[in-house]
Amino acid sequence: MGQGAGTYALLLTLDKEATIAVGKLGTFSFPAGYYLYIGSARGGLFHRVRRHLQREKKLRWHIDYLRQWADVIEVWYSLSEESRECSWCHAAAAMPQAQIPSPGFGSSDCRCRSHLIYYPSPPSFELFGAKLGDDRVTEIRRSSAGYRAL
Repeated sequence: MGQGAGTYALLLTLDKEATIAVGKLGTFSFPAGYYLYIGSARGGLFHRVRRHLQREKKLRWHIDYLRQWADVIEVWYSLSEESRECSWCHAAAAMPQAQIPSPGFGSSDCRCRSHLIYYPSPPSFELFGAKLGDDRVTEIRRSSAGYRAL
């Protein structure tokens, strides 16, 4: 795939509750369930996502710490030169049962409360697209079983 810019969401699952030290952000209790982590890349979107999919790596970003415990089950993404990271976070936070388990997670460079949203049951990709509420919904793709092809 190309080296384009874009926005992505990793849908993760955590089998059991874990207390995790997240770099300088602090230590948080993460309940078992599902998480959406939202990020963006100005170039090399698929390279960035592939890095997040690896477990063995230098711990650089907040998501790297959670990835030591949680599995990625889907990747939602959109190729665009425009960063939509914060609007995706607002849409994810507006979904049913959404909770913020770790304020500041992944959002040190913006005013969002967090770029990690927790759900006790799997969030709906279709509802997420509807929450974005614009014509760009058709640009969002998701990859599950073949996400490693990204």
